Amino acid sequence: MQTGQFATAPNAVRMIVSKEGFRGLYAAKRELNDPENALIGAFAGAITGAITTPLDVIKTRLMIQGSSQQYKGIYDCVRTILREEGGHVFMKGIGPRVLWIGIGGSIFFGVLEKTKQVLSQGQPNN
Repeated sequence: MQTGQFATAPNAVRMIVSKEGFRGLYAAKRELNDPENALIGAFAGAITGAITTPLDVIKTRLMIQGSSQQYKGIYDCVRTILREEGGHVFMKGIGPRVLWIGIGGSIFFGVLEKTKQVLSQGQPNN
């Protein structure tokens, strides 16, 4: 769309899929450099951290309840939190979690792509 080839995003998707199949949506036009790989990893990690924060809150509450058995299970935990504390509690700790998982994703994805690049240079082309 940026080059003016397509009028809308759906038109662009239809054209790419008709010409190249679904793989065309994921085909790399060039190799990404190290900072780009790290940025993509950080972005993916941050999204993952944000989406899974409510699940982490539930898991943590269930783990720390100890022998008191405050909650009877996952559904009871969710109901109790909603009733007693409100829905915003499910997002507690989202900032540090997004930061932590984002940094981890950046490092992991950056190292993974660099390792793949180094290993592919050592093998003959087919």
